[in-house]
Amino acid sequence: MLSRTFRVSVGLVTALAVAVLCNIYLVFLLWTGGQSGYSHYELITRPVISQKEEVPINSTNSGLNLSYLKAMFNSSTKHIHNLGSRSLTSVMNKLQRELKSRGEKAADIISRSARWVSPSSLLPSFTPQLGDMIKYLQTAPIIRASIPHVGTQLKVMLTLKGGQKALLKPQWYDREYRIDGPDVYSGADRHNGEIVGFYLSLLLDLRRTPVAVGRMINLTSDILANADSDLAATFFRNNQSHACFYGVCRYCKPELSVCAGGGDLIEAAIILWLPNSVKLKSNRSPWQRTYKKNVRAQWETDDKFCTNLQKQNRIFGIDPTKRRLLDLIDAAVFDFLISNGDRHHYEIIDGSSEAAVLLLDNGKSFGRPDLDYIDILAPLYQCMLLDCCVIRKSTYNRLEMLESGPLGALIEKLTLKDSLIGPLLTNEHVQAINRRLGKIIQTIELCAKMKSWDDILVPY
Repeated sequence: MLSRTFRVSVGLVTALAVAVLCNIYLVFLLWTGGQSGYSHYELITRPVISQKEEVPINSTNSGLNLSYLKAMFNSSTKHIHNLGSRSLTSVMNKLQRELKSRGEKAADIISRSARWVSPSSLLPSFTPQLGDMIKYLQTAPIIRASIPHVGTQLKVMLTLKGGQKALLKPQWYDREYRIDGPDVYSGADRHNGEIVGFYLSLLLDLRRTPVAVGRMINLTSDILANADSDLAATFFRNNQSHACFYGVCRYCKPELSVCAGGGDLIEAAIILWLPNSVKLKSNRSPWQRTYKKNVRAQWETDDKFCTNLQKQNRIFGIDPTKRRLLDLIDAAVFDFLISNGDRHHYEIIDGSSEAAVLLLDNGKSFGRPDLDYIDILAPLYQCMLLDCCVIRKSTYNRLEMLESGPLGALIEKLTLKDSLIGPLLTNEHVQAINRRLGKIIQTIELCAKMKSWDDILVPY
């Protein structure tokens, strides 16, 4: 009896030691940025510890210094799946078939799109009318412009000829502009981030993002001429006689207006509005930030946050009947690639036990190409003691395949074909996507080295 107790105790101690090493290994990744090819980019974590400093003794990092962790990291090897270029070619060919316009009538496109949405996705796995919907959103005449009363930033609800609704997000910044605010969520929405996010969701096969396209909009003839009175009241001309407006929202005011250039034209993202029959339910993200200066959320200070979350709420369990945590991990991967650290809430389609986490409102993205906000990946790397980095096998396989693209070039290829507003990203942002994808894969591989691929790759 005593020896059995001893063996159990040894087993528990061993399991705890493995969990601690997993934690240490991942913290090291966050501080160093992975392999030497990435080390010259600044990493943002909370708190930031210089690579020249040693990890403090008696801290939550078990007193192991940085040089020891670096030696462990350098000994790791990369796991390779046998995913050849043939698989990637097949994926790209499929997407290009979907994105090709077939010349369908607007009424037919609208009717078909109303049936696209299911509890688990916003687009079917193959959507042959997608190209026609993109063309429709880019060219259909605007017959009404109104205030949408959603979100906190400037938006316009459009009604297009044929009756389809779409949300307009205007351009605030030039492509090269860097958001210099202190936080990942600083600045106004980036309209191009909504468009890139849509195409990225197709590449990742996470069809939970609404169709988003680029379009040139005439503020006078397209919007003001069709605006409801409360929206029209926010239009004016500035000292250069350019058309401007500021809309109605929490942060909308005259000093924060969007102004057109020559010809009263602005760039905008046009986002397909979901059918009226689709009711969304909003949930607070467990990884929500406090949005208060010098105040950190529990998940930012507690390494066991994910483990405790799973114990406290069964919906975040890992089994074939529960998808919520795996969906949030997918969302974290998606958000890290576009540098969106503002997913304080997430939406699901109400009334279904199989409802997926949707990837809506992706405008707080692509603020700084030189910064990687690693804590966006917290849902992935924090699930340590119970699961130590779990992710869907299908998601990981897709990431491995897209890395060979490289992913940034694939996004450029898709968006250049369908955008009417020119290249959506600077080369720096394209390279940042590739760099971040490498960090995601490295994070997963570090966990696999501590446990096994069978333990961390979930088949459902």
